[in-house]
Amino acid sequence: MDYMRSNRDSTKQWTPKAILALLRSSLPRAGAQASRPAAAPVARALTDPPEPLSVEELGEVAKNWRSRSDEEDGRADTVAQALESLADYRRAAARPRSRASAVGQRLSDFMRI
Repeated sequence: MDYMRSNRDSTKQWTPKAILALLRSSLPRAGAQASRPAAAPVARALTDPPEPLSVEELGEVAKNWRSRSDEEDGRADTVAQALESLADYRRAAARPRSRASAVGQRLSDFMRI
């Protein structure tokens, strides 16, 4: 490494520019990385949010939550109801709406109701 080769007795002062140049020299070149073929494409980055569940998947998850619930514990049932209502909302949003309901929705959006 470059910093090990320097004479320890010297009174050389490291400037920020020299330190950055040293750090940049240890980074791989952008052209070398681009010329290598990728081994396997990454499905998604770890920081990406997960894909939303489909209506069928939401129904399946709600069914699993219902099977988990006890008679005395209503929390799992509440989660299942929320998942089912989300699935119903997505089903309704996927259906084509009539012209009158589309106009009513636009008016509601305009009036912020």
